[in-house]
Amino acid sequence: MTPGTVNEEHAMLGVKGSCEMCKDRIEKAAKSVENVTFASWDMEKQELHLNFDPDKTSIETISKAIAAAGHDTDKDKAPDEVYNALPACCKYREP
Repeated sequence: MTPGTVNEEHAMLGVKGSCEMCKDRIEKAAKSVENVTFASWDMEKQELHLNFDPDKTSIETISKAIAAAGHDTDKDKAPDEVYNALPACCKYREP
């Protein structure tokens, strides 16, 4: 690899959510992880498309950041106290 180039990997992660506020929160949480260069959540498919440097972070780290923001992923469940604090329109779990 030549100096200055980024080793970038594309991945998809299932992430639960229900509205535009969820989309903003999910994408912001993913992008808060250093070395994530792209994050776009598809509300209909409940999937997050990511680009990141696999040498510097992992899908597991990104998943944990999203769960910490209140959204269940394929890999991690959001803590109940964080999920319960989400606005009513963002609740996606079955009662």
